Amino acid sequence: MSQNEELLKLLDRISEGVATEDEIRQYNKWCNDFQDSKAGVPVIDIANKAEMLTEIQKGIKAHEKQRGNQNRLWLKIVAAAAVLVFLVLFGLEYTTRQPDKGQLVQTTPSVIQPGGDKAVLTLSNGQTIILDSAQNGLLATQSGAMIVKSDQGALVYKHDNGAGARGAHDNTLNDQITYNTLSVPRGGKFRLALPDGTKVWLNASSSIKYPTAFTGEERKVAITGEVYMEVAKDAKHPFIVTTRKSEIRVLGTHFNIMAYTNEPAVTTTLLEGSIRLSVPGSKNAVVIKPGQQAVVKNEDVQIDVRKVNTEEVIAWMQDLISLEGCSVEALMNQLSRWYDVDIAYAGKIPRQSLGGVISRKAVLSNVLAALAAAGVHTRVEGKKIIVLPD
Repeated sequence: MSQNEELLKLLDRISEGVATEDEIRQYNKWCNDFQDSKAGVPVIDIANKAEMLTEIQKGIKAHEKQRGNQNRLWLKIVAAAAVLVFLVLFGLEYTTRQPDKGQLVQTTPSVIQPGGDKAVLTLSNGQTIILDSAQNGLLATQSGAMIVKSDQGALVYKHDNGAGARGAHDNTLNDQITYNTLSVPRGGKFRLALPDGTKVWLNASSSIKYPTAFTGEERKVAITGEVYMEVAKDAKHPFIVTTRKSEIRVLGTHFNIMAYTNEPAVTTTLLEGSIRLSVPGSKNAVVIKPGQQAVVKNEDVQIDVRKVNTEEVIAWMQDLISLEGCSVEALMNQLSRWYDVDIAYAGKIPRQSLGGVISRKAVLSNVLAALAAAGVHTRVEGKKIIVLPD
């Protein structure tokens, strides 16, 4: 069976609502492989392409009604996959609605590419280094620390005395310690290894301020935006992370912090170990366990703890956007940061309950096409996404 015939068979099974999870995974894998490939677009000789897409969407909606909400995630993934495949196979223009007329129109927005490795390092003297264009190797030295861009593209701090995490705690360096800031813009991400060996992943619109060597009894950093950390174990020197709403104290653990100013709360999600989270200026503090998330709302000092799917929380590290339980507004915030676009709403914000996943490697038009299949319609004007009402 040829690849074209195999894809057509999958489309038929999807439209009938009988595709298995393995077939859906195979289908999505083909989409992802195509996104990464520079090969030409395969051609399928189908005269009624638009009609077939319509039938697929009708079949999905019919089976969604029959099966109820319990299969909503599966159906959303199917819908997104079907539309994405039609886009890449046939170059179909995706459909949006004009808010004033409420009618379907065809639009072809300019191609907006996904984000990539981008960051700016600000040294203690104010000098800035654009890391995405910097050559691999030694970038600068500060207070006995060699600042290196590794062959893997990460920023690494090495001490010229060969000291590791323990050696970085040399109290004789107290008067020499300097602070650096790593800032990731919209449309970017970056990796960092701190002087003690702690590994840090920064999402778009995020930053971390840290010393070039850790001294004294504590290891302390400050972050904005979203950061995932794997903290080097050192029982004698607790690791402390401060955000605009919380302070997190750990010894050695893996966790994710989201502290964007345009989000309704600061969330801290634990994957491994344990952390103690407190709210500065209050007596509120909690210890959370793996699989739990601590939430501190912007207007409150109360800490709420809930159980979450950690894979969904850190999906961004795998170049995915998890839509499960995600509001339209929260999703648009993510798209704004990753694709470096502005968001506007033409009326009330849609209240659809989303599900499934979207690849962060896809161009923006393909992502918006998948959302249109799930009932979220948009219009693109330059570098602005206008979200249309239901």
